[in-house]
Amino acid sequence: MQLTKERAITLHRRMWRWIGLKTLREKRCVKKEEWFKRFKLNAICCECYCCEYAQQFMQYPDWLNVRCFYCPIDWGGERNCCDGKALFVLWRYEIDMDNWQEAGKLALQIAELPEREEI
Repeated sequence: MQLTKERAITLHRRMWRWIGLKTLREKRCVKKEEWFKRFKLNAICCECYCCEYAQQFMQYPDWLNVRCFYCPIDWGGERNCCDGKALFVLWRYEIDMDNWQEAGKLALQIAELPEREEI
């Protein structure tokens, strides 16, 4: 799937808002896979529009850290979504702990992360 930076960010925000609101409304942890199943969408890189966008620039698509260099989202000082205390890591932890309240709040925060200006 070819994506522009703007389209990747728009879809990223739409997906994470949907996850957050559905999680809080249904009082259960909603995972990214549900977005793709619900709307009958084809699988994309890491089930993430930002990863799919970044993948377009890769010669060696399996090099995660290099792909993250092209991520259009600013994860708050972290190098990528999977580093340290990035919101995505915290969201995955809450999903694993089946803490739907916190997972829903984190998903809504992820939806509003700013875009990176330097790429």
